[in-house]
Amino acid sequence: MGHVVTQNDINILHQGKQEMRIKVELMDSDFKTLDSLEGVIISDSFSQDSESIQRRTYTCNMSILDSTFIIGNDKKIWIDKRLKVYYGIRSQRSKEIVWYKLGIFCYVTMKYSYSKNQKLLSLSCADMMAQYDGTLNGQLTGYGSANNSSNYTIQSLSIPAGEDIRTSIIGILNLAGIKNYVVEDIGKEIPYDLTFPTGSTFASIWTKIRDLYDSWEFYFDEDGVFIWRKVPTYLEDNVVLNDQILNGLVISEETSSSFSGIYNVTEVWGKVLELENRDRYSSTSTYSNNTYRVDFSQYNSWDDVDNLTRLAYKVSSTNADSPSFSINGYTAIPIVDGDGNALKANVLEVDKIYVFRYRRSVSGNSLYLLGNFQCYGRYEETSEDCPFSTTKLGYEILKSIEYESLSDDAACYNQAEYLTYQTTAMMDTITLTMVVIPWLEVNKKIEYSPKYNNLKNQYIVKNLSWNSGDGTMTVTLFKFLESFSFVYNRKYGN
Repeated sequence: MGHVVTQNDINILHQGKQEMRIKVELMDSDFKTLDSLEGVIISDSFSQDSESIQRRTYTCNMSILDSTFIIGNDKKIWIDKRLKVYYGIRSQRSKEIVWYKLGIFCYVTMKYSYSKNQKLLSLSCADMMAQYDGTLNGQLTGYGSANNSSNYTIQSLSIPAGEDIRTSIIGILNLAGIKNYVVEDIGKEIPYDLTFPTGSTFASIWTKIRDLYDSWEFYFDEDGVFIWRKVPTYLEDNVVLNDQILNGLVISEETSSSFSGIYNVTEVWGKVLELENRDRYSSTSTYSNNTYRVDFSQYNSWDDVDNLTRLAYKVSSTNADSPSFSINGYTAIPIVDGDGNALKANVLEVDKIYVFRYRRSVSGNSLYLLGNFQCYGRYEETSEDCPFSTTKLGYEILKSIEYESLSDDAACYNQAEYLTYQTTAMMDTITLTMVVIPWLEVNKKIEYSPKYNNLKNQYIVKNLSWNSGDGTMTVTLFKFLESFSFVYNRKYGN
């Protein structure tokens, strides 16, 4: 996945006048090549956006050569067909065309135009996500009254609390018929029962699961492979372009500023924690030897406590580092935050009620802090390198947002930190017009010295687009700095 850049790729960019080609392969729904449409494409455009689940889009004007280019299930234009698109540049040294894969696309809209001299077909295409986000269906199916049943029943998808998230994602991919995927292990479980009714799209299900915890993403890559991964911090990423390579490729740059949408403090309100029948609450607790103790007469041992049961109690004393918890004097277990880290001192305040989740695991049982009866997290950006931080501005610009899906304080805090990163670091942008670099992708790191200040910085590609006939592309970059909390904290675990 992803093009491996060689010196030959760099040399081609600097060879002067570019001779470009577009190649489009027609494929069936199993990605088997049926035909080549090379020479049929008159003009086209391509874009990538790191903030969209439909990451890649492609449009083109195509010359209609014969009847196979009309719409029909036995024709080249049909809902089960795919387009694999390549951008080619002729190497002046080898005289051969070097091809770069742009992606695999689905037909979305078609428009025919006729004149005396030309017959054109205009196509708008999206990447494979269009098959699963409602653009081209992608919904759960159901059973209704025509199912010869005495009762009107609806099929829904249920994911029980405690199921491993990676297992859940792979199960949904299988249900959607997706065979090619890379799913990173999030290392967490579904925190509460999820139910999705008939008509829900697969993308909406993935979105709901993604939003259970902070900063995960999903998309289809250029090979049509489904990717589920942690949002990268880019800290360990190599620079793919620098000033030396970019010299002569950048045509113009534009730096525009807007104070709209900038927030240096974010507070996230999460799920309201309601106790259910199996959950327990105690209005009193004791604290000694850094261990909280409560009495629940319903339990005769830890074995009687169901996995993921919520336990709530009023705190009798502020905690020291790494506190523990015991029921009825049974063996104490550690209290940890929502990320599984030992609880820091002074998190639990006197006379406040907190809700916890009991979790069993092969490595040992723990009590996970969820929060007060509504989960909450607040983050303030204080980086000296951030022009919009409270340190630099001297005041707060606050954004308050609800995330009903987040079910513990740690997840709310992590989400607040990521959202603040988006509304500070990712707002410090520059836009370049440059020679098309067909292997460049979003979320890649480059090094560039803007002409307006000549200060070299590292940047991340946020989005890009081009029209092949122009030979130029537009790239939006946001400044990368290790000191931004989203990057720094994930490196050092603060």
